[in-house]
Amino acid sequence: MVHDPRLSPADVVRLLNDPDVHVRGSAVRNPRLPARVLASLLHDRDTASSAVANPAIPVPVLHRILAAAAAAAASR
Repeated sequence: MVHDPRLSPADVVRLLNDPDVHVRGSAVRNPRLPARVLASLLHDRDTASSAVANPAIPVPVLHRILAAAAAAAASR
């Protein structure tokens, strides 16, 4: 259902509130999520680890995420 190509971005956003954890996880990784929603998910500790697997994240953003993670690991 979450991977149905006919699903609109608004429908994917609605699925983020589905009671089934698997549906929510799939919705977080759906490339049709609007950029502002995806950015919000990346900044939330509860969803960031799933959201980082979303293929719609631009490569420069992934580089910044990885650099921040490396810096945080180095400072420990």
